[in-house]
Amino acid sequence: MTTAPSADLVMEKLLQEAVREFPGWDFDRDPSGWTAIRGETRFTRPSLAALRALLRVHRVVRRG
Repeated sequence: MTTAPSADLVMEKLLQEAVREFPGWDFDRDPSGWTAIRGETRFTRPSLAALRALLRVHRVVRRG
């Protein structure tokens, strides 16, 4: 029988993916959700998935 990974382990893996996908961004979690910080720019969303989606759009817009 196999065991499922703990929620903490899954979140750590997802956070590692986010850090690799968005170098230069710092990620922080608090009761209101997740925040990505780069210099003076801050984005907060209720989930890491929503935050990553926003950062993808932000990256495309910046590249214009």
